[in-house]
Amino acid sequence: MKWIEVVIVVVAEQHVELIKSIIQKYNHRKTQWCVGGLTRHRSIFNGLSVFVDDKFLECHLTKPKVVIIHDAVRPFVNEDILLKIATAANDHGAAGAIRPLVSTVIATNSEHFLDHSLERSKYRASEMPQAFLFDTIYKAYQKCTEYDFEYGTECLHLVLSNCNTQAKLIEGPPTLWKKPFPKMSMLLQMWIKKLCS
Repeated sequence: MKWIEVVIVVVAEQHVELIKSIIQKYNHRKTQWCVGGLTRHRSIFNGLSVFVDDKFLECHLTKPKVVIIHDAVRPFVNEDILLKIATAANDHGAAGAIRPLVSTVIATNSEHFLDHSLERSKYRASEMPQAFLFDTIYKAYQKCTEYDFEYGTECLHLVLSNCNTQAKLIEGPPTLWKKPFPKMSMLLQMWIKKLCS
């Protein structure tokens, strides 16, 4: 994807040597890495900070106009959705992929009985990738509270609450399914080997 200028891989400290060896072995010239944090939002903020603070990288990077945030548990992302999300973020300040809910969401009461359920047709699952004007998402993270950093998971909500920027929502393809389970790591490893060969 020639239009993507640089890829920052945010990695746990114990996997730094592995990611460095992959970058070197496959000559990923556009790829840099930085160490993540203890939570999702801290890791994303570290990834964004490489563009404004040289202590995170060995080289200086130019701050982008638009940044795409993606995660490794959704490896089957295609260029089309990346381009749609990036273009929408450029036009609106923020954009994210969504998918229809496949299960009904319910709420329980304090005694663990059903309290109510949500009307599935009115709601969507927030997926990745998401994209933002860099200055907007960076400002949103600068305004984060400790509670946000510790428990927050949704970047689109951060820019809405901290920067009053409404995200354009784009229907994502079925391939954006999330694979957070250990069983799926074999599939992910096979996919990475295929990409790199």
